[in-house]
Amino acid sequence: MFVAGFNPGLLVLEDSTTQAKMISRMFEDQGASVTAVTTPREFSSAPHLFDLKVNAALIDVHFGEVSGLKLIEPLSRRWPSAVLIMMTANDTDDFAVLAKAREKGAHLVLRKPFKREDVMETLADIKSIQETGARRKHIVVIDDSKTTCRIASDLLRAHGFRVSSFQSGLSAIQQLNYDHVDAVLTDMHMPEMSGSELICLVRDVWANVPIVAMSADEKLASQKFDVDAFVQKPFGPEE
Repeated sequence: MFVAGFNPGLLVLEDSTTQAKMISRMFEDQGASVTAVTTPREFSSAPHLFDLKVNAALIDVHFGEVSGLKLIEPLSRRWPSAVLIMMTANDTDDFAVLAKAREKGAHLVLRKPFKREDVMETLADIKSIQETGARRKHIVVIDDSKTTCRIASDLLRAHGFRVSSFQSGLSAIQQLNYDHVDAVLTDMHMPEMSGSELICLVRDVWANVPIVAMSADEKLASQKFDVDAFVQKPFGPEE
C-alpha cells in the first residue's frame, strides 16, 4: 500500500457536522484536500462546488433526508472521473443499500467508524482507480491465528492487494457480505467451525470466488474440498 505523494481532492457528503469534521481530518492527515458538505441543499446549490477538483466523493448512505443512492448519478455527471465511495454506519440494515450502491456505480464502500488503516486503504484504492481504471483486488484472509493473519496480510499487501483479515469465518461474512471479494484465503482448522463448513458458507455468499485453503496438515491437500488451491503452513512469499 503506497500513497505517499498522492494528494487527491475529496468531497465528503456527511450530514453530521461532527462526523464530517472527523472524516475530513483523517483524510487531510494523509495529504488529501477535503471539502465537506453537510446538507443536500448546499450540495445542489453552493457555487464554490462547481469549480472544485474532485478525485473522489465519500457519500453518507443517509445524507439528511436524501438517500445516498440518489446522489450517485448527479455526482457522476458533475465529476465523471471521480471515484465514488458509499459510507455507512455498522448497521446490517444498510448492507442491502450498499449492494445497490455498487449496482448504481459506486466504486467502493466504507463502513463507519473507520480507522487510520481504513483511510490508507481507501486512498490506495482511489489512487489505483484513478491511475489504472480498476480497483485493487480484494483478498479476505480468515485464520484464528493473529500471527498467520498478519503474515498473510503483509505478504499480500506488499503485492498491491487490498486485504481484510478476520479470526473467524462468521465475522468475515457478517462484516463483508456487502463488499466485493476477489479471493478468500482460509485456515481449515478453526474453533467455531470446520474448514468444510466455512467453505460452504463462503460459497453461499460469494458463489464464484476462488478459495485457497491453508493448513499445517499436508494430508488435507489430497482431500476433495471445494477449493481452488492449497497452501501448507508454514508458508513464505513464494507459496
